[in-house]
Amino acid sequence: AVVSTQSTGRLHLGEEVVLLTVDGDSYALAKCGNIDGLYSTVNFGSGGNITSKFMVQRKKEPAGPFVCSAFFSGWLDHWGHKFAKTGAEHLARGLKDVLEFNKKTASVSMYMFHGGTNFAYMQGGRGDWNNATTTQYPRLWGKMTSYDYDAPLSEAGDTTWKYQLLRDVIGNYSQVHEVPNNTTKQHVGPVKLEKFASIFDLIRDLPLYGPQCIVETTYPQPMEQMGQNHGVVVYQTMIPDEISLPADIDIQLYGDRVYVMTEDGDVQISSRNRPYKTFTVSQRKLYILVEDNGHSNTGHVRYSFKYYQKGIIGNVTANGQVLSGWTAYLISNFLPRGPYESDPTRASKLRELLAKREQTNSEHSETKSGEEEGRERRQRGGFIPTFYRGVESVLVEDDTYVDTQGWGKGILMVLYDDGETVGPDMNLGRYWPLAGPQKRHYCPSPGPTRVNMKSTFLLLELEQAPSNQTIVLTDTPLVDGTYDSTQE
Repeated sequence: AVVSTQSTGRLHLGEEVVLLTVDGDSYALAKCGNIDGLYSTVNFGSGGNITSKFMVQRKKEPAGPFVCSAFFSGWLDHWGHKFAKTGAEHLARGLKDVLEFNKKTASVSMYMFHGGTNFAYMQGGRGDWNNATTTQYPRLWGKMTSYDYDAPLSEAGDTTWKYQLLRDVIGNYSQVHEVPNNTTKQHVGPVKLEKFASIFDLIRDLPLYGPQCIVETTYPQPMEQMGQNHGVVVYQTMIPDEISLPADIDIQLYGDRVYVMTEDGDVQISSRNRPYKTFTVSQRKLYILVEDNGHSNTGHVRYSFKYYQKGIIGNVTANGQVLSGWTAYLISNFLPRGPYESDPTRASKLRELLAKREQTNSEHSETKSGEEEGRERRQRGGFIPTFYRGVESVLVEDDTYVDTQGWGKGILMVLYDDGETVGPDMNLGRYWPLAGPQKRHYCPSPGPTRVNMKSTFLLLELEQAPSNQTIVLTDTPLVDGTYDSTQE
């Protein structure tokens, strides 16, 4: 893979462009990261001895420029953990030290200079093996949807105090230009949502969407093997009559969060980061919803690939007997893949599915409302994963932030419609205010070419809904709020 990437780079960039590796600031990391034929550089943050860091590079590269290829302005943030911050003054001093090094000849590239957003399911995770104390396979800490990174330019591209201090430092070595004003952020206020369809409702309607969302297998397969790499999948099977109820359900291996459900409303939740759990069910029709928390892209990733697959990875047993005859519903294959859903067929199919569910809800409104049914189910055991949709569309002309406090955990989407055309829709990513620290989610404006485009917010809520069933559109971010590590 390394040779292929190197060859591809040369093919497109030519022989005069320098290809380099970005290596750690210790001899062990530099040794493992360096590739023959590529220039070795180092990465590090502010603080510590700059000379010793650059000497790691010099040991690998006896000649050539000193290069800090990733000067860290902040750090990665994970659900259930404290938001990582690097002091602005501390970072400015560190940048000055780098720029002064070796008679002002060192080069530096900042990571990150501009924060960003992990739209849809692309936030990644950090692998962490701790077999002895917690689980039978590596834990994985999912990264937040926001990739703000405490960067000089925020997730929305706004300048910060950190930016101003770095600009002052850089101005001593190079020309700087006038800074444009930050963009306007829109405050809309509360937006009322309504229960639209439970996960069971959706599964009944899903054949309308097409075969790409339904896979039948003898034994459960990981998401990747069924054509869905991220998101949510629901596995369904029947417990045979010869197995007595209640039955103990064991899932050999899964990634990463599991909801064992029956149609009477019993929902049991666990995570790969928690001690191993056996589930007990009293109905024969068994549903297992699995959500991934991001593929491992940092941390301990040297273990077998199977440990980092998503969905159900091994067998499922009931009272020790392996269950077979599974149907998998690939829920995320019909949702916006984001950040913008570019396939008009998918947008059309999604609205067709929503319209059918709306008709079904209307036809059954005189018997029992979906809200009443959901309330009864919750009283019997747990919260059924449910889709919520905005009661009304709202006109959002500027960037805004979606406050999800009061909700549990799920996926946040926006459907666009100007009365004549629909989409492209957006998948804003995962929300998890229960775990924190992120409480509000960046929602870019529809853009200047999409005037009068109204937004309908759609949530797939997995764990709890507030009594007022509202989200709030506001003009300020909140990525460094309270956090709860027990939610992981």
